[in-house]
Amino acid sequence: MPEKILLARKVTPTTDRLYRMLREKGYFILNASDLDETLHALRERPDLLMFDTEIAEKPRPEQWPPMIRFFREHPLPCLLFSSNGRHPIPVKPLAPWTTDSLRHPVDIREVEYKVASQLNLRRLTYERDLAQRLLLQKQKELDENRRSAAQIQRALLPTGQPAKANLDCAWSFIPCEKIGGDLFNIIPLTDDFLLIYLLDVSGHGVSAAMVTVSVFQSLSPSSGRLFKNPDTAGRGRQCLSPSAILAQLEREYPFERFGKFFTISCLLLHTPSGRLRYSSAGHPPPVCIRRAGSLELLASGGSIIGAGARVPFEEGEIILERGDRVFLYSDGIIEHADAQGDMFGPQRLYRKLQQQSKRRLAAACDQIIETLRTFGQKTPFRDDVTLLGIEFGGTGKP
Repeated sequence: MPEKILLARKVTPTTDRLYRMLREKGYFILNASDLDETLHALRERPDLLMFDTEIAEKPRPEQWPPMIRFFREHPLPCLLFSSNGRHPIPVKPLAPWTTDSLRHPVDIREVEYKVASQLNLRRLTYERDLAQRLLLQKQKELDENRRSAAQIQRALLPTGQPAKANLDCAWSFIPCEKIGGDLFNIIPLTDDFLLIYLLDVSGHGVSAAMVTVSVFQSLSPSSGRLFKNPDTAGRGRQCLSPSAILAQLEREYPFERFGKFFTISCLLLHTPSGRLRYSSAGHPPPVCIRRAGSLELLASGGSIIGAGARVPFEEGEIILERGDRVFLYSDGIIEHADAQGDMFGPQRLYRKLQQQSKRRLAAACDQIIETLRTFGQKTPFRDDVTLLGIEFGGTGKP
Protein backbone atom coordinates (compact mmCIF):
# COMPACT_ATOMS: atom_id res chain seq x y z
CA MET A 1 0.00 0.00 0.00
CA PRO A 2 1.53 3.35 -1.06
CA GLU A 3 2.39 5.81 1.66
CA LYS A 4 0.10 8.80 1.93
CA ILE A 5 1.38 12.38 1.66
CA LEU A 6 -0.72 15.47 2.34
CA LEU A 7 0.48 18.25 0.05
CA ALA A 8 -0.82 21.51 1.50
CA ARG A 9 0.10 24.10 -1.15
CA LYS A 10 -0.67 27.22 -3.04
CA VAL A 11 -1.33 26.11 -6.63
CA THR A 12 1.61 27.32 -8.72
CA PRO A 13 3.78 25.81 -11.48
CA THR A 14 6.31 24.96 -8.79
CA THR A 15 3.85 22.98 -6.62
CA ASP A 16 2.30 21.34 -9.69
CA ARG A 17 5.74 20.06 -10.62
CA LEU A 18 6.29 18.88 -7.04
CA TYR A 19 2.92 17.09 -7.15
CA ARG A 20 3.88 15.24 -10.33
CA MET A 21 7.26 14.26 -8.93
CA LEU A 22 5.63 12.69 -5.88
CA ARG A 23 3.01 10.86 -7.95
CA GLU A 24 5.71 9.44 -10.23
CA LYS A 25 7.45 8.04 -7.13
CA GLY A 26 4.29 6.07 -6.30
CA TYR A 27 3.04 8.07 -3.33
CA PHE A 28 -0.69 8.59 -2.73
CA ILE A 29 -1.24 12.37 -2.65
CA LEU A 30 -3.89 14.30 -0.72
CA ASN A 31 -4.31 17.94 -1.73
CA ALA A 32 -5.17 20.99 0.36
CA SER A 33 -5.02 24.66 -0.66
CA ASP A 34 -5.53 26.45 2.66
CA LEU A 35 -5.38 25.89 6.42
CA ASP A 36 -9.02 24.79 6.73
CA GLU A 37 -8.63 22.18 4.00
CA THR A 38 -5.33 21.07 5.55
CA LEU A 39 -6.90 20.52 8.95
CA HIS A 40 -9.77 18.60 7.37
CA ALA A 41 -7.40 16.43 5.28
CA LEU A 42 -5.32 15.60 8.34
CA ARG A 43 -8.25 13.45 9.49
CA GLU A 44 -7.24 11.05 6.72
CA ARG A 45 -4.09 10.35 8.79
CA PRO A 46 -1.38 10.93 6.17
CA ASP A 47 2.12 9.61 6.74
CA LEU A 48 3.72 12.98 5.92
CA LEU A 49 2.61 16.58 5.64
CA MET A 50 4.38 18.80 3.08
CA PHE A 51 3.36 22.32 4.04
CA ASP A 52 3.70 25.34 1.76
CA THR A 53 4.36 28.37 3.95
CA GLU A 54 2.58 30.59 1.41
CA ILE A 55 -0.85 29.31 2.52
CA ALA A 56 -0.05 30.30 6.10
CA GLU A 57 1.17 33.78 5.30
CA LYS A 58 -1.89 35.52 6.73
CA PRO A 59 -3.79 32.97 8.84
CA ARG A 60 -6.93 33.96 10.69
CA PRO A 61 -6.48 33.91 14.49
CA GLU A 62 -8.84 30.95 14.92
CA GLN A 63 -7.08 28.78 12.31
CA TRP A 64 -3.71 28.12 13.94
CA PRO A 65 -4.64 26.68 17.40
CA PRO A 66 -6.48 23.64 15.94
CA MET A 67 -3.37 22.81 13.89
CA ILE A 68 -1.14 23.03 16.95
CA ARG A 69 -3.59 20.92 18.96
CA PHE A 70 -3.75 18.25 16.23
CA PHE A 71 0.02 17.83 16.05
CA ARG A 72 0.29 17.71 19.82
CA GLU A 73 -2.18 14.82 19.92
CA HIS A 74 -1.10 13.11 16.69
CA PRO A 75 2.65 13.58 16.02
CA LEU A 76 3.37 13.58 12.31
CA PRO A 77 6.50 14.42 10.28
CA CYS A 78 6.18 17.71 8.42
CA LEU A 79 8.32 19.25 5.67
CA LEU A 80 8.12 23.02 5.23
CA PHE A 81 8.70 24.61 1.86
CA SER A 82 7.87 27.83 -0.01
CA SER A 83 6.30 27.76 -3.45
CA ASN A 84 7.60 31.31 -4.09
CA GLY A 85 11.24 30.40 -3.54
CA ARG A 86 11.54 32.01 -0.13
CA HIS A 87 13.34 30.21 2.66
CA PRO A 88 10.71 28.50 4.88
CA ILE A 89 12.65 28.71 8.15
CA PRO A 90 11.24 32.13 9.24
CA VAL A 91 7.78 30.56 9.31
CA LYS A 92 8.87 27.67 11.50
CA PRO A 93 8.10 29.43 14.83
CA LEU A 94 4.46 29.48 13.72
CA ALA A 95 4.60 25.75 12.98
CA PRO A 96 6.70 24.25 15.78
CA TRP A 97 5.67 20.71 14.81
CA THR A 98 7.77 20.80 11.61
CA THR A 99 10.62 18.30 11.43
CA ASP A 100 12.55 19.56 8.38
CA SER A 101 12.38 21.93 5.41
CA LEU A 102 12.92 21.91 1.65
CA ARG A 103 15.14 24.68 0.34
CA HIS A 104 14.45 23.82 -3.32
CA PRO A 105 11.06 22.04 -3.74
CA VAL A 106 11.76 21.31 -7.43
CA ASP A 107 15.16 19.73 -6.80
CA ILE A 108 14.29 16.08 -7.32
CA ARG A 109 17.26 14.76 -5.35
CA GLU A 110 16.54 16.95 -2.32
CA VAL A 111 12.84 16.06 -2.46
CA GLU A 112 13.51 12.33 -2.80
CA TYR A 113 16.05 12.32 0.03
CA LYS A 114 14.06 14.36 2.52
CA VAL A 115 10.69 12.72 1.80
CA ALA A 116 12.26 9.27 2.15
CA SER A 117 14.02 10.32 5.38
CA GLN A 118 10.82 11.66 6.95
CA LEU A 119 8.79 8.62 5.96
CA ASN A 120 11.48 6.31 7.31
CA LEU A 121 11.46 8.28 10.55
CA ARG A 122 7.69 7.86 10.64
CA ARG A 123 7.98 4.09 10.20
CA LEU A 124 10.67 3.80 12.84
CA THR A 125 8.63 5.91 15.26
CA TYR A 126 5.56 3.77 14.63
CA GLU A 127 7.53 0.55 15.16
CA ARG A 128 9.06 1.93 18.34
CA ASP A 129 5.67 2.99 19.71
CA LEU A 130 4.17 -0.36 18.77
CA ALA A 131 7.01 -2.20 20.48
CA GLN A 132 6.54 -0.07 23.59
CA ARG A 133 2.81 -0.78 23.65
CA LEU A 134 3.41 -4.49 23.23
CA LEU A 135 6.08 -4.38 25.92
CA LEU A 136 3.74 -2.57 28.32
CA GLN A 137 1.01 -5.10 27.57
CA LYS A 138 3.43 -7.95 28.14
CA GLN A 139 4.61 -6.36 31.37
CA LYS A 140 1.00 -5.97 32.49
CA GLU A 141 0.37 -9.66 31.80
CA LEU A 142 3.56 -10.63 33.65
CA ASP A 143 2.59 -8.48 36.62
CA GLU A 144 -0.82 -10.11 36.69
CA ASN A 145 0.77 -13.56 36.49
CA ARG A 146 3.15 -12.63 39.29
CA ARG A 147 0.28 -11.45 41.47
CA SER A 148 -1.61 -14.67 40.79
CA ALA A 149 1.47 -16.79 41.50
CA ALA A 150 2.17 -14.84 44.71
CA GLN A 151 -1.41 -15.40 45.86
CA ILE A 152 -1.06 -19.12 45.16
CA GLN A 153 2.25 -19.21 47.00
CA ARG A 154 0.73 -17.52 50.07
CA ALA A 155 -2.27 -19.87 49.95
CA LEU A 156 0.06 -22.86 50.35
CA LEU A 157 1.56 -21.61 53.61
CA PRO A 158 0.36 -22.99 56.96
CA THR A 159 -2.61 -21.14 58.40
CA GLY A 160 -2.10 -22.27 61.98
CA GLN A 161 -0.22 -24.52 64.34
CA PRO A 162 -0.71 -28.28 64.40
CA ALA A 163 -2.91 -29.46 67.25
CA LYS A 164 -0.10 -30.85 69.37
CA ALA A 165 -0.02 -29.92 73.03
CA ASN A 166 3.73 -30.52 73.33
CA LEU A 167 4.81 -28.51 70.29
CA ASP A 168 5.06 -24.78 69.57
CA CYS A 169 5.66 -23.46 66.04
CA ALA A 170 6.44 -20.01 64.69
CA TRP A 171 7.64 -18.59 61.40
CA SER A 172 8.52 -15.46 59.51
CA PHE A 173 8.09 -15.39 55.75
CA ILE A 174 8.89 -12.37 53.60
CA PRO A 175 8.47 -12.99 49.87
CA CYS A 176 10.70 -10.99 47.58
CA GLU A 177 9.26 -8.79 44.82
CA LYS A 178 10.29 -11.26 42.09
CA ILE A 179 8.28 -14.19 43.48
CA GLY A 180 10.73 -16.72 44.78
CA GLY A 181 10.23 -20.42 45.28
CA ASP A 182 10.28 -20.78 49.07
CA LEU A 183 7.69 -23.01 50.71
CA PHE A 184 7.38 -24.59 54.13
CA ASN A 185 4.83 -26.70 55.90
CA ILE A 186 4.09 -28.61 59.09
CA ILE A 187 1.86 -31.59 58.32
CA PRO A 188 0.36 -34.18 60.68
CA LEU A 189 0.85 -37.51 58.89
CA THR A 190 -0.58 -39.67 61.67
CA ASP A 191 -1.56 -39.13 65.29
CA ASP A 192 2.09 -39.43 66.29
CA PHE A 193 4.14 -38.14 63.36
CA LEU A 194 4.64 -34.67 61.93
CA LEU A 195 6.35 -33.90 58.63
CA ILE A 196 8.19 -30.57 58.63
CA TYR A 197 9.88 -29.25 55.52
CA LEU A 198 11.24 -26.10 53.93
CA LEU A 199 12.16 -25.95 50.26
CA ASP A 200 13.58 -23.38 47.87
CA VAL A 201 13.10 -23.69 44.10
CA SER A 202 15.86 -22.18 41.95
CA GLY A 203 15.12 -18.90 40.18
CA HIS A 204 12.22 -16.53 40.53
CA GLY A 205 8.93 -15.77 38.88
CA VAL A 206 5.93 -17.76 37.79
CA SER A 207 7.88 -20.88 36.73
CA ALA A 208 9.49 -21.20 40.18
CA ALA A 209 6.11 -20.71 41.84
CA MET A 210 4.52 -23.40 39.66
CA VAL A 211 7.21 -25.93 40.61
CA THR A 212 6.58 -25.00 44.23
CA VAL A 213 2.89 -25.81 43.79
CA SER A 214 3.71 -29.17 42.23
CA VAL A 215 6.07 -30.15 45.05
CA PHE A 216 3.48 -29.03 47.60
CA GLN A 217 1.01 -31.46 46.03
CA SER A 218 3.58 -34.27 46.04
CA LEU A 219 4.20 -33.70 49.77
CA SER A 220 0.53 -33.68 50.64
CA PRO A 221 -0.65 -36.68 52.71
CA SER A 222 -3.56 -37.11 50.30
CA SER A 223 -1.08 -37.90 47.50
CA GLY A 224 -0.24 -41.20 49.20
CA ARG A 225 3.46 -40.69 48.45
CA LEU A 226 4.49 -40.17 52.08
CA PHE A 227 3.62 -43.65 53.32
CA LYS A 228 5.05 -47.10 52.79
CA ASN A 229 1.52 -48.50 52.76
CA PRO A 230 -0.69 -45.67 51.40
CA ASP A 231 -3.84 -47.79 51.32
CA THR A 232 -3.76 -48.33 55.07
CA ALA A 233 -5.66 -45.85 57.25
CA GLY A 234 -5.04 -44.54 60.76
CA ARG A 235 -2.37 -45.98 63.03
CA GLY A 236 -1.55 -48.70 60.56
CA ARG A 237 0.13 -46.26 58.22
CA GLN A 238 3.93 -46.32 58.18
CA CYS A 239 5.53 -43.00 57.26
CA LEU A 240 8.41 -42.80 54.83
CA SER A 241 11.68 -41.65 56.34
CA PRO A 242 13.01 -38.19 55.35
CA SER A 243 15.75 -39.75 53.21
CA ALA A 244 13.17 -41.91 51.40
CA ILE A 245 11.00 -38.83 50.76
CA LEU A 246 13.97 -37.00 49.24
CA ALA A 247 14.86 -39.99 47.07
CA GLN A 248 11.27 -40.04 45.81
CA LEU A 249 11.39 -36.33 45.00
CA GLU A 250 14.65 -36.85 43.12
CA ARG A 251 12.93 -39.42 40.93
CA GLU A 252 9.84 -37.26 40.36
CA TYR A 253 11.62 -33.97 39.64
CA PRO A 254 14.55 -34.47 37.27
CA PHE A 255 15.86 -31.22 35.87
CA GLU A 256 14.56 -32.12 32.41
CA ARG A 257 10.95 -32.06 33.63
CA PHE A 258 10.72 -28.42 34.75
CA GLY A 259 14.16 -26.97 34.09
CA LYS A 260 14.46 -26.25 37.81
CA PHE A 261 16.46 -27.49 40.76
CA PHE A 262 15.32 -27.16 44.33
CA THR A 263 16.77 -27.63 47.78
CA ILE A 264 14.83 -28.94 50.74
CA SER A 265 15.18 -29.81 54.40
CA CYS A 266 12.86 -32.58 55.50
CA LEU A 267 12.17 -33.56 59.14
CA LEU A 268 9.98 -36.28 60.61
CA LEU A 269 9.09 -35.77 64.29
CA HIS A 270 7.65 -38.47 66.52
CA THR A 271 5.79 -36.20 68.92
CA PRO A 272 5.30 -38.63 71.83
CA SER A 273 9.03 -39.33 72.17
CA GLY A 274 10.75 -36.29 70.62
CA ARG A 275 12.60 -38.50 68.15
CA LEU A 276 13.51 -36.34 65.15
CA ARG A 277 14.82 -37.83 61.90
CA TYR A 278 16.14 -35.45 59.28
CA SER A 279 17.74 -35.17 55.86
CA SER A 280 18.43 -32.27 53.51
CA ALA A 281 18.97 -32.01 49.76
CA GLY A 282 21.44 -29.22 49.16
CA HIS A 283 19.63 -26.98 51.64
CA PRO A 284 21.26 -24.98 54.46
CA PRO A 285 21.29 -27.39 57.43
CA PRO A 286 18.62 -26.99 60.11
CA VAL A 287 19.85 -25.86 63.52
CA CYS A 288 18.96 -27.38 66.88
CA ILE A 289 19.27 -25.01 69.82
CA ARG A 290 19.18 -26.98 73.04
CA ARG A 291 17.38 -25.57 76.06
CA ALA A 292 20.75 -24.96 77.73
CA GLY A 293 21.91 -22.91 74.71
CA SER A 294 24.18 -25.38 72.92
CA LEU A 295 23.91 -25.69 69.13
CA GLU A 296 23.82 -28.71 66.81
CA LEU A 297 23.77 -28.59 63.00
CA LEU A 298 21.51 -31.19 61.43
CA ALA A 299 23.72 -31.59 58.38
CA SER A 300 22.96 -35.09 57.06
CA GLY A 301 21.61 -35.26 53.51
CA GLY A 302 22.76 -35.13 49.93
CA SER A 303 22.70 -33.20 46.66
CA ILE A 304 20.02 -30.82 45.41
CA ILE A 305 16.85 -32.26 43.90
CA GLY A 306 17.07 -32.44 40.12
CA ALA A 307 20.83 -32.92 39.89
CA GLY A 308 20.48 -36.61 39.07
CA ALA A 309 22.89 -37.71 41.80
CA ARG A 310 22.86 -41.45 42.36
CA VAL A 311 24.28 -41.26 45.89
CA PRO A 312 21.66 -42.08 48.58
CA PHE A 313 20.58 -39.33 50.91
CA GLU A 314 22.09 -39.63 54.36
CA GLU A 315 19.79 -39.35 57.33
CA GLY A 316 20.40 -38.22 60.89
CA GLU A 317 18.50 -38.54 64.14
CA ILE A 318 18.34 -36.67 67.42
CA ILE A 319 16.10 -36.79 70.47
CA LEU A 320 14.48 -33.52 71.44
CA GLU A 321 14.06 -32.67 75.10
CA ARG A 322 11.70 -30.20 76.68
CA GLY A 323 12.56 -26.66 75.58
CA ASP A 324 14.75 -27.70 72.64
CA ARG A 325 14.23 -25.79 69.41
CA VAL A 326 14.85 -26.58 65.76
CA PHE A 327 15.06 -23.89 63.08
CA LEU A 328 14.78 -24.28 59.33
CA TYR A 329 15.68 -21.34 57.12
CA SER A 330 16.22 -20.38 53.50
CA ASP A 331 19.40 -19.05 51.92
CA GLY A 332 17.61 -15.71 51.58
CA ILE A 333 18.62 -15.12 55.21
CA ILE A 334 22.27 -16.08 55.15
CA GLU A 335 22.88 -14.53 51.69
CA HIS A 336 21.23 -11.18 52.46
CA ALA A 337 23.92 -8.52 52.02
CA ASP A 338 24.52 -5.04 53.33
CA ALA A 339 25.36 -2.04 51.14
CA GLN A 340 29.02 -3.10 51.02
CA GLY A 341 28.14 -6.57 49.75
CA ASP A 342 28.94 -8.42 53.00
CA MET A 343 26.53 -11.31 53.64
CA PHE A 344 24.71 -12.01 56.88
CA GLY A 345 26.17 -15.52 56.80
CA PRO A 346 25.38 -18.72 58.70
CA GLN A 347 27.66 -18.08 61.69
CA ARG A 348 25.95 -14.78 62.47
CA LEU A 349 22.57 -16.50 62.21
CA TYR A 350 23.65 -19.26 64.62
CA ARG A 351 24.85 -16.73 67.19
CA LYS A 352 21.64 -14.72 66.96
CA LEU A 353 19.51 -17.85 67.36
CA GLN A 354 21.44 -18.77 70.50
CA GLN A 355 21.09 -15.24 71.86
CA GLN A 356 17.31 -15.41 71.37
CA SER A 357 16.90 -18.80 73.08
CA LYS A 358 15.24 -17.32 76.19
CA ARG A 359 12.61 -15.40 74.23
CA ARG A 360 9.29 -16.84 73.24
CA LEU A 361 9.63 -18.68 69.93
CA ALA A 362 7.54 -16.23 67.88
CA ALA A 363 9.38 -13.25 69.36
CA ALA A 364 12.72 -14.92 68.61
CA CYS A 365 11.77 -15.40 64.94
CA ASP A 366 10.62 -11.79 64.66
CA GLN A 367 13.82 -10.52 66.25
CA ILE A 368 15.99 -12.50 63.82
CA ILE A 369 14.21 -10.86 60.88
CA GLU A 370 14.56 -7.41 62.45
CA THR A 371 18.27 -8.07 62.99
CA LEU A 372 18.53 -9.09 59.34
CA ARG A 373 16.88 -5.85 58.20
CA THR A 374 19.20 -3.79 60.37
CA PHE A 375 22.25 -5.64 59.06
CA GLY A 376 21.18 -5.01 55.46
CA GLN A 377 20.68 -1.31 56.21
CA LYS A 378 17.05 -1.62 55.07
CA THR A 379 18.05 -2.77 51.56
CA PRO A 380 15.25 -4.78 49.88
CA PHE A 381 15.42 -8.54 50.10
CA ARG A 382 16.54 -10.04 46.77
CA ASP A 383 15.22 -13.49 47.65
CA ASP A 384 12.46 -14.96 49.76
CA VAL A 385 13.31 -14.81 53.46
CA THR A 386 11.95 -17.74 55.46
CA LEU A 387 12.56 -18.78 59.05
CA LEU A 388 10.61 -21.65 60.61
CA GLY A 389 11.02 -22.65 64.24
CA ILE A 390 9.61 -25.47 66.35
CA GLU A 391 9.96 -25.88 70.12
CA PHE A 392 9.43 -29.25 71.71
CA GLY A 393 7.36 -29.21 74.87
CA GLY A 394 8.48 -32.57 76.24
CA THR A 395 7.19 -36.10 76.33
CA GLY A 396 4.75 -35.55 79.15
CA LYS A 397 6.76 -37.83 81.42
CA PRO A 398 7.94 -36.58 84.85
